[in-house]
Amino acid sequence: MMSIHRCFFSLVCLAFALPVFAGAPEAIPADDYRNQLFFEDFAELKPGKQWNYYKSSSVIKDGVLQGVELKDGGHAAVHQLRTEPYSDVELTVNLKFAGSPYTNLTFNQHKFKGSHAGHLCRVVVSPTKVTLRDGKTGVFNNEIFKKRRAKEKLTAEEQALLKRTQAVFPVKLEKDKWYTVTVRIKGDLMQAFIDGKLIGSLRSPGIAHATKDKIGLVTPKQSIHYDNVSVRVP
Repeated sequence: MMSIHRCFFSLVCLAFALPVFAGAPEAIPADDYRNQLFFEDFAELKPGKQWNYYKSSSVIKDGVLQGVELKDGGHAAVHQLRTEPYSDVELTVNLKFAGSPYTNLTFNQHKFKGSHAGHLCRVVVSPTKVTLRDGKTGVFNNEIFKKRRAKEKLTAEEQALLKRTQAVFPVKLEKDKWYTVTVRIKGDLMQAFIDGKLIGSLRSPGIAHATKDKIGLVTPKQSIHYDNVSVRVP
């Protein structure tokens, strides 16, 4: 288990939606999430029973989950955590870029048919940007996903919908350094924090989905290192 430490980074305060400036939503307080739903420090060499790995060659080594995509698997490595259903939630995870270009922190519902594969919302973190996305309403909406997979042209309304359900915020993060990433969801508002600093917000209807019950740590290629996964609810 790695020792938690803070790493400074520079943030360019420009974004495409709800950036951090006067008039943007205030940071959702950590005190809104008082109940620990789950915690994992990867002290054991095997994942606990709540975890499910998909298309993964990942290993737990030195108290850290080292995410690695399965060779020729055709999909990023997914480390999926099943929990009791929730609406509002806080996810905190320590992560380090160790080769992979980005990681997805995803919120889904098991067997939900209202969006592709039950995808609801997510935060995508790379060394250069953080993207907040309402997949249920936007990119994973069943009709939109079907058209995109078939390479069909989206209508102007659908293209506008995709823009409304995503917000992108530039950052500068270093490789091979640990960062603490936190995602807070409250109603239809989702916020991303790095080392305690609010990076950006997205307000969109799919975020308010009331019965989220799966959290994913998704690693394309190799590798993202993860530690100290904490899930808290009000």
